[in-house]
Amino acid sequence: MFKCSRLAKMSLLLALVLAMLTAGGCGGPRANREPDAGMQQRTASLMVAGRTNVYRMPVYEEAGGRVWVPVAEAVRPMGLKLHEANGITAIGDTDAAYVIRTDSSQALAGDSKIVLPQAPRQLGNKLYMTKQSLARLLGTNVDWDSKLYRLNVDAIDDREMFNARGRVTAKGMVDAKSDSMQPLAAAPEVDENAVVEYAKGFLGTPYQFGAEAYAQSRKFDCSSFTRHVFDRFGVDLPRSSRAQSQLGTTVEENDLRPGDLMFFYTPNRYESNKIVGHVGLYAGNGKFIQTYGDPGVVVSDFNAYWQGRFLFGKRVSQ
Repeated sequence: MFKCSRLAKMSLLLALVLAMLTAGGCGGPRANREPDAGMQQRTASLMVAGRTNVYRMPVYEEAGGRVWVPVAEAVRPMGLKLHEANGITAIGDTDAAYVIRTDSSQALAGDSKIVLPQAPRQLGNKLYMTKQSLARLLGTNVDWDSKLYRLNVDAIDDREMFNARGRVTAKGMVDAKSDSMQPLAAAPEVDENAVVEYAKGFLGTPYQFGAEAYAQSRKFDCSSFTRHVFDRFGVDLPRSSRAQSQLGTTVEENDLRPGDLMFFYTPNRYESNKIVGHVGLYAGNGKFIQTYGDPGVVVSDFNAYWQGRFLFGKRVSQ
């Protein structure tokens, strides 16, 4: 089985964080904080994957040259959204790819705990991070051009996390400084058709971002759904889709078989930013089971739209 005490602890931490987000609703407004003395507000542009997306982004520059970047504007070109409550911010598409907390250097990338160089701060009515912390969180290069007042963010492509055997590579999301998970070689024997039929038993179950365990919430987001299904068959998956994408054996589109996990990115202007933001379960015959909004868990056609978003599959059973 995919069992690991460290993985279980991180999955529990992510579940607790997401539970706070959902239970807290919108929460109270964040307390506005004035910039420190010596911090100057600048108007900057944002270049993601070599193309300019935002032309008037408010940044703060300290006297020593440190730059603070508004998080929402920085991640929007990647198709990511912010879900905020009680000082906790989850960043993702149909589940949380990253979780940060105001005034805390502790963060999550997938289910992996990371330490940010500087804690996120509330400045005015927006959440800001330094370019160093943003780079650490996203696992990519983030550079500041002080002459052009431009933030440059390198492309993120989660397909590059894996080599032909599906293991995490040095360029991947997880590095030696993370409290990281390792893909395990042994996969349990599972009846693939039974997995699909069990998953179909939840058709129509409502979607909720950051849903708590199904036993309590009777709802799913994309990764809590696949986790719940595989738990029935003795496969312990992590809580987030990005963390789930690190396990098992990589499967190409033409080699998918029933029971394989399917990972997708969020479409946006920059197709080079292909971050795992959604997971579904291949059902065979060109169909897959997923949840991402109303009406909840559905069987979808693996059509041209979804094929255009597809990154890779993962096989977590034999």
